[in-house]
Amino acid sequence: MSAIPESPRCAPPVAAAASAPLRVASYNLMDGGTQDWPAQLELLASLEADLLGVQEAKHWERSDHARLHEAVEALGMQPLFAPSHSHGCHLVLFYRWPRVRCRGFRPDISCGRFHHTAARAQFTVDGLDERLRVLHWHGHPFSPTGRVTEAGWLTEYADPDHLTLLIGDLNTGGLTGVGADREPDWDQVPRHLHSRHRLLLPDGTYGASDRRAMSALANAGFIDPPQQLGMVPPRTAGHWGRGSEPFDRRSDYVLLSRRLAPALQDHRVVDTADSRRLSDHLPVVTSVDLTRLGR
Repeated sequence: MSAIPESPRCAPPVAAAASAPLRVASYNLMDGGTQDWPAQLELLASLEADLLGVQEAKHWERSDHARLHEAVEALGMQPLFAPSHSHGCHLVLFYRWPRVRCRGFRPDISCGRFHHTAARAQFTVDGLDERLRVLHWHGHPFSPTGRVTEAGWLTEYADPDHLTLLIGDLNTGGLTGVGADREPDWDQVPRHLHSRHRLLLPDGTYGASDRRAMSALANAGFIDPPQQLGMVPPRTAGHWGRGSEPFDRRSDYVLLSRRLAPALQDHRVVDTADSRRLSDHLPVVTSVDLTRLGR
């Protein structure tokens, strides 16, 4: 199942350039939203996203995709469903028709080589001639080396001639330097879990955070909105207080190609009491004003 057909009853999209910022969001809702599904739907709707990447849509394929259809009805958006290869942690990329129209979708760009998957879609927005390319990725959660390998499939999409978004739970910290993510206090993390996050040194000990996947994406040309906006990157995980990794960190992103970067307007993380109780991740929302790109 890739998509629910777009409704012909909706008004046609405008033929002019985008008049309002395009709101792009990413959210790992944890275990399919089982914590509190009605509240999860309310949170998702409150994002008012035009494009929304959801990770861990676990078991949404059951009962003829019943939960997927519930989300479609609640959000008023169209879905692109990408099955995961591990743990049933599927991806769903929602788009708001008719403003955003899908022109192509591939649920697995790697032919089964990713731990979860990475999907690719092509969209037109507000009748703009140039297409928007969106990559939706849930990075390998257990292996930094696996994430680097997966990132290698994605770097080619950072070419400067295309409007490209890379969204998802990348399971890696951001870059060092100005506006960098802080190095975690590794004493807060059980030693047997350090292999998920840290560089493995030649002597078998661990060094700092393994940021190679993000470095590969940045060196290829992807732009991290907090760095471009001069922000201290907000946490997107670590607030849960339960489980094995209770340290503040970034894991969730909306990255932009250099061609799209001039359109960046705003970036925020929805960090509230409600969002903190619903998932071990927090929603990320980035706004881009496509009128800044010119013709």
